[in-house]
Amino acid sequence: MNSWLMHALSVMLVFCCRDAISCPKRCTCHFSAKSTEVVCPDAGLSHFPGEGLPGNTTSLTIQYTNLSVLTSQHLKAIPLLEELHLPGNKLSSLPADLLKDLHYLHTIDLTDNELRELPANVFHHAPLLNLVLKDNRISILHPDWLPSNSNLTWLDLSGNHLMKFPMAQLQSLSHLKILHLSQNKLEELPVGCLDAHPALERLHLDQNKIQSLDVKAFSHSANLTHIFLQKNRLDSLPSPVFQGLKRLEYVDLSENRLQFLSPGILDINTSWVELTFNPWHCDTKIEYLWRKLTMESLQSEPKCATPENLKDRVIATLTRKEMGLPE
Repeated sequence: MNSWLMHALSVMLVFCCRDAISCPKRCTCHFSAKSTEVVCPDAGLSHFPGEGLPGNTTSLTIQYTNLSVLTSQHLKAIPLLEELHLPGNKLSSLPADLLKDLHYLHTIDLTDNELRELPANVFHHAPLLNLVLKDNRISILHPDWLPSNSNLTWLDLSGNHLMKFPMAQLQSLSHLKILHLSQNKLEELPVGCLDAHPALERLHLDQNKIQSLDVKAFSHSANLTHIFLQKNRLDSLPSPVFQGLKRLEYVDLSENRLQFLSPGILDINTSWVELTFNPWHCDTKIEYLWRKLTMESLQSEPKCATPENLKDRVIATLTRKEMGLPE
């Protein structure tokens, strides 16, 4: 009797837990009491690994494969999914209902795919907090690609083909803390483009084509701690542009076209300002920057580009006479 009961229980255990301990071919699975992680890194994979996928999967990674199609039906089989990582695949489009059955999904990483545009409602339904679309081919965002009540805190659109700041498309992101728009083709920051993001802490705008900043570019961004503007085309900056940013810890202005800085522009709390690889012209107009470097220990070592007799000299080592100032 006891042996029969033991046998029956063992059979039930196999059937009840079969789904939890299965794992798709070409993938590895990691099981714990609170999570089930599935990782599929095989370059030969060309279809969604649905067969054997544990129904209680909480994290799914399919990376650097030939996966080109992903549907809501694929993901419907794993309703407990919290994180979806799909870097380095061949996805060129996403269906509008992709996330309709994923009520716990907070993170999506679609880095290095072939996405050109995103349909309306594509990121609705799931309670996303982190969305990474880095290194795709996106040039246009649909106004309704995100829900109006979005709780997104981290958005990465770097390495795409955006020519204009997606102001209207980001209006719903009042909780946004980190915004990556580097390596696009942005030429300007429209006035008020950051006003809808009062929680913003880190702003990445490096490697674009931005030529100037409005005096009020960051006036509604009091929580900013890091601003990355390196490798743009800035040739001047309005003096008050960083004023009021009391939490500011770091600004990167390297590799722009700055020849001097207007007095007052660096009268801010932080001393961590990167200024190297600009064409600094070391004459009387460089005095303000020179004072910041020599008297306030600004953490940067910019060098003169002109005039020729001062080329490659570290600005902080100049004498007043060399800058044409009275001694």
